[in-house]
Amino acid sequence: MSIRKIQFIFSLLFIVGYIALVVIILCVEISDTLNMKKGENSMMGEIKILLGVLTGGVGQILNFWFNTAKEIERKKIES
Repeated sequence: MSIRKIQFIFSLLFIVGYIALVVIILCVEISDTLNMKKGENSMMGEIKILLGVLTGGVGQILNFWFNTAKEIERKKIES
């Protein structure tokens, strides 16, 4: 398996996991029956911190792929 495929698979897994986490948080926040009560066992604060960190990761992944595309175009022009 080439490195390019592995990078694509990791990027895809990250994005799918990120979207799943966002959907889960939205479902929990919207639903009255699933909504977590504020208390000692509520981890909503930690999950929101995790969501913020993952949002930064999405930007890095997009930056990686768009910079790679620019480098390939630049190499084609130079050749």
